[in-house]
Amino acid sequence: DALAQSRIRFGRGKSSASVSGTMAAGGARTYVLGARRGQTLTAVLSCGNGRCDFAQGDLHDTSYSEYLESNGDVYITIHNHGNRATRFTMTVSIQ
Repeated sequence: DALAQSRIRFGRGKSSASVSGTMAAGGARTYVLGARRGQTLTAVLSCGNGRCDFAQGDLHDTSYSEYLESNGDVYITIHNHGNRATRFTMTVSIQ
């Protein structure tokens, strides 16, 4: 679980996607998605234990937004800081 990585794909004509699953206590999960320069990526995270967050640089929060400076893959990492496994849902949008 600590190094699990999955690709997020948007449905045809869609600008957002949601993923959900379970993270182990103290676990992390990384998602990757393709994006283009000039787009803004926004992500929102919720989890059952209230102890999950994004780990993007110095940011540790349940919402995340970034203006993308280049084309290519973007990596989003989430962490479970709780002492038990928890369910989570993350919604990512690009505009």
